[in-house]
Amino acid sequence: MAEPNDSLAHSIKSHRARIKNTQSQPSKPSVLFLCDGLQGASLMASAIMQNKAGAFFEIVCCHTSPDMATEPAARALIQFQISTADIVPVPLAGLSLNYVDYLVALSPAAVQSGLALPSYGKFVPWDVSEQTNASTTAVLRTINHNVNYFLSLYLFR
Repeated sequence: MAEPNDSLAHSIKSHRARIKNTQSQPSKPSVLFLCDGLQGASLMASAIMQNKAGAFFEIVCCHTSPDMATEPAARALIQFQISTADIVPVPLAGLSLNYVDYLVALSPAAVQSGLALPSYGKFVPWDVSEQTNASTTAVLRTINHNVNYFLSLYLFR
């Protein structure tokens, strides 16, 4: 019969091995794109970021409204051969994350909703729809420019 201390020692050794494996393989930083859902801006930002740097970031797509306008955003992205197939927009109220490394607010309305935000390492405010009548393609171009700038700051330093 095994001694109680042998079992405890084995458990501690096993736990330390798991910690060592976790530490040797750092996780990717998480980026939460948050919009109000009216133009699907977080879907566009998530798809562009996934296309350009998905290997370097965990990307989360969120919106503050109950529903998101995904169809116009997906159509605009298809013109640039960017797919949204693997991206699932989540209402902020249903988000299960407690912490993200980067919280990117795509419009002031996204953070003025009154909904609780997850904790974050860095808050990055973008206003991709400064003009309320901006076309989806214009918003997409602004998002693409901002993603490029984000990557130049946080990935290529």
